[in-house]
Amino acid sequence: MRAGVAEVLPAPVAPLDLAAAVERVARKQRGLAPRAVGKLFAFIACKGGSGATFLATSLGFQLAEAKTVLLVDLNLQFGDALSFVHDARPASTLADVARDIGRLDASFLAASTVRVAPNFSILAAPDDHTQALDITPSQVEAVLALAVLHYDFVLLDVGRAIDTLSIKALDHASTIFVVMQAGLPSIRNAKKMLAIFKSLDYGADKIELIVNRFDKKGTIGVANIERALGKFKLHTVPNSYKQVTASIDHGDPLMTTARANPVSRNLADFARVLSPRPAVGRSLFERLLGRGAAGPRLSSHTTEERHVVP
Repeated sequence: MRAGVAEVLPAPVAPLDLAAAVERVARKQRGLAPRAVGKLFAFIACKGGSGATFLATSLGFQLAEAKTVLLVDLNLQFGDALSFVHDARPASTLADVARDIGRLDASFLAASTVRVAPNFSILAAPDDHTQALDITPSQVEAVLALAVLHYDFVLLDVGRAIDTLSIKALDHASTIFVVMQAGLPSIRNAKKMLAIFKSLDYGADKIELIVNRFDKKGTIGVANIERALGKFKLHTVPNSYKQVTASIDHGDPLMTTARANPVSRNLADFARVLSPRPAVGRSLFERLLGRGAAGPRLSSHTTEERHVVP
């Protein structure tokens, strides 16, 4: 301490821990209050067509109403997250950032993204699949280590491949959202994926299930899914195939074109669960008038193990 040591980290040092320590020291030197490290959420489909990209981009839009959000498209060979919400071609992609990783800083990262809303940016997957082969796990880790220091939420659209690169990203995710549908093929794939996660020592508290296009009157219900897969936190998203497909085809976020749609309302509620907004205190006058009267309540069906919004 007399020598002026500011941080002590155990060896070997994880890149995320090192980046956070450097940022803390830099802020102290600039006289700034430390910034909370952003949350890292990963979305992975257990079967093609489950809707993971739609949910990741849609929740990104919802979270960006109050927080800063970066979505990183890690579906390196077939990623098209940007096209779900924007019709422009990216000037830079993750491959360009990886190629110039020595230049990586907050400005370079921001300049490499496409800003699709004031608080929402997307770092696109490479257009050329051959460029994807040159991206390494350590480069992705460096990007994520920097991103969580400058964005409140970092969302990963992982794709379906579970390889060394995606595992490196999943290791650092605070929550992995496994996206599925209420069908037997999807449940079978989800079971395989959960077994892989167990072999990677991911605890049940790190994994949550999202059942997309859920029909409460369908033959497979929440109880059936829980019996097949075990007790995980489970979220359901209702089916609105026609409007959701139209929004994807036009590259327009559903919550901007159809805010009253049940899927939009569902994801808005989900975003509030992921990022609770501080309660606004009532004035003394309002408290006096409202004494003994219950205020309006948001109707929802919740249990300890699931969050289900009709």
